Amino acid sequence: MTKDDFGFGATRKSREAKIAAFSPRKESRDTELRDVDRVGDALGFVPREPSRSITPRRRKEIGPTIAINMRVPEAVAETFISYCEENRFSYWEGVADLMRKSGLL
Repeated sequence: MTKDDFGFGATRKSREAKIAAFSPRKESRDTELRDVDRVGDALGFVPREPSRSITPRRRKEIGPTIAINMRVPEAVAETFISYCEENRFSYWEGVADLMRKSGLL
């Protein structure tokens, strides 16, 4: 069998020549992006990037953890979730706060 049994050799060589001749454009993309932004602004589009830098919340180091999963009545769950939201607690912080208040922790 030869390397070009099916007659694709010429196509392969022309593709290789095109790839070898390729060179990236020298012009800047910043101009293109500014033009795109200008047109978008004129049409009423707004950028999705945040207008100010957002400071990520620091994660609390809590050490080793254990997952607890339980089913509770709806009324208990809704009350607990409301309690955590009002006090800006995560669920584990809400449990810890209630345990501290009851003298268990």
